[in-house]
Amino acid sequence: MSKIDENRSFPLDNDRMKRPSVLVIRKKGRFSELLGEAGCTVVDLDLIRTKTLGDLTNLDQKIVKLDDYDGIFFTSPVAADIFAKRFSEMDGRFSGKIYVLGKRARKILESCDFEVIFGETLNTAADLLGSIESSEFTGKKFLFIRGQRSLRTIPKLLSGRAQVDEVPVYKTVENCPVGEQLSLLKQQLRSDEFDWICFFSPSGVEAFYNLFAADLTGNIKAAAIGVTTAKKAASLNFKVSAVSPSANAVKFAQYLVEYFEKNE
Repeated sequence: MSKIDENRSFPLDNDRMKRPSVLVIRKKGRFSELLGEAGCTVVDLDLIRTKTLGDLTNLDQKIVKLDDYDGIFFTSPVAADIFAKRFSEMDGRFSGKIYVLGKRARKILESCDFEVIFGETLNTAADLLGSIESSEFTGKKFLFIRGQRSLRTIPKLLSGRAQVDEVPVYKTVENCPVGEQLSLLKQQLRSDEFDWICFFSPSGVEAFYNLFAADLTGNIKAAAIGVTTAKKAASLNFKVSAVSPSANAVKFAQYLVEYFEKNE
């Protein structure tokens, strides 16, 4: 598979389609830039942020005894970053394998000279486990560094085959708009000024719903970066019309632009 160019733009054929108005539930980044370059009207709304837990005693205790584990799982770049910094501060040592989901987490952990098991095309924790021979896990002991609201796919799927110790290291909190910004968004949603809303995580879906459920008319279409996020949106009655096959934000943008061109 060829490597995607994160600086590439994806222009829409504006003679064939209108320019959608898109609400992106994420801080401004390359995803929104690409949609803007393609002719979309884009509004960014950063509704969630992560916060390192105040007490990392459990993590410190695990770092001291990392050699008790055959491998460590990471499915979040935030968890990877917190672990890497703590590991470095404590002058930790680990000779086992690091199983990683996501390019950003991989880069963080490779900078610590770990042996990283990573798949470029893997989008979910289930994909990660499915890409590895089952015998690699059987009867072994693993550590899973995660956020408090993790779906816990790793320990669930390895239950009965391996021991998995879990260490939450961060929490997700809502970053709510206030004042005029909140009032304007509510008015725009009630007036159907947005054609699409783009979600990047189940927690983002939930945060948006908690704030704006009463302002939704049911006409806005939702796009999700993956199946897990799409399922969360559908469970809250969003009209999920597009689901990116890739968890990469640039590929999500490319997929969505192509979808707009074909269907709008």
